[in-house]
Amino acid sequence: MLRMSGRITLVRHGRSAHVHSGWLSHAAFLRWREEYEAAGIDPTDTPPSDLTTLAAGSGVVVASTAPRAVASAKSLSSAPILTTPLLRELDLRPPRIAWIRLPLPGWALTLGVQSLLRGGSLHRPVIAKREQVRAQEAAAWLIALAKEHGSVLAVTHASFRSVLAEALRSSGWQSDSSRRSSHWSAWSFVSRD
Repeated sequence: MLRMSGRITLVRHGRSAHVHSGWLSHAAFLRWREEYEAAGIDPTDTPPSDLTTLAAGSGVVVASTAPRAVASAKSLSSAPILTTPLLRELDLRPPRIAWIRLPLPGWALTLGVQSLLRGGSLHRPVIAKREQVRAQEAAAWLIALAKEHGSVLAVTHASFRSVLAEALRSSGWQSDSSRRSSHWSAWSFVSRD
């Protein structure tokens, strides 16, 4: 019989307080990314109660250093939060198309098409080697915390969470949850002896 020896839950942060509508040039999209990275979470966006319960039962709660991740972690737990840049979002840069203006979903599509052209998929970007190394380092850090505390709840970001999940699987951790990508969604991984 297999015995569970640890749990790591990867949570996508709450909805950003930075709101934008309309069309953006490439340069305006890059400015939007900077403002999005600097923003916390929408004060009306509260975590689901089952996630708050999960956080309360976790041995430790950690977060990326991005304001929206820190604010999300504080919404989930009143315990002290450990933060690390290891869990920050990927640096997603769309192709340089200076002459075009697109809404945010259009820029997201350009990132997906760029990924396809580089051998990835629409939902899984091709990432630089340094980002793969960072994901391995983050996975090792989370695994060490899980060994020490039994369970870890980590607040991170949509694209990096996918890369981190792959790093955990390659380290022998198994996913035991659905793969929703919405804000506040949680992906759990277990290690078995």
